[in-house]
Amino acid sequence: YFQQSPTLCLVIFCTIVISIGSWSLRACDFTSVNEHISILDAVWLFIGPFTTVGYGDLTPATYCGRGVAAIASTIGILVAALLTAVVAEKLALSRWEKYVHDFVLNSELAKQRTHQAANVLIYAWKMWYLKKMNKKRSTRYITVQRKLFEFIYNIKKTKEKQRKLTDNCVGLAEIMMIHRETSITIDETVKQMSTMKLKMENVEKKLDNVNHTVRKMYKTLNQLLDKRAP
Repeated sequence: YFQQSPTLCLVIFCTIVISIGSWSLRACDFTSVNEHISILDAVWLFIGPFTTVGYGDLTPATYCGRGVAAIASTIGILVAALLTAVVAEKLALSRWEKYVHDFVLNSELAKQRTHQAANVLIYAWKMWYLKKMNKKRSTRYITVQRKLFEFIYNIKKTKEKQRKLTDNCVGLAEIMMIHRETSITIDETVKQMSTMKLKMENVEKKLDNVNHTVRKMYKTLNQLLDKRAP
């Protein structure tokens, strides 16, 4: 049930814990005139430790009430951890949403890389032109050279981002799929090799039969030639 509807389970669990804890505080804690505190004050007193905020205008007066407050703090920490896990799971992208997101990012990076490569060609041509015009020491040549190196560095960074993005796309599901496809390919290869081995054995048998037949024919021809010889 927790995996199917974690939010509902947490709400029910918190409601039960607050109800039991508030009743326990009302039963354990007393006012200055030795009377039980009201149920609303008990709920308010329990919510403070349960939410790990601390005591407010009310504090437990007995050791039993302090023990209940300590237990409430411990349960509150566990509930906060569960709530964080549930929120993180809700905010996380699904497998196909992640594929689409990575595809869009990869397209943007490819576009940036294309623009940067075009800028590299443009500024390389400008450097060649200024070099041909004997303006190597000019401010313009230095600026063009600096921009050229900057675009080359940006291309390297973009390639590294694309590589990391590709690595991030590979998850447990992809690894299992690759493993299954590899296993199927290996099984098919083994079957093909077994079939080829059988065919090779059949070919060897046929070659042995042909060799035996050729030898018999050779012997027969030699016998015929010996009979015709004077």
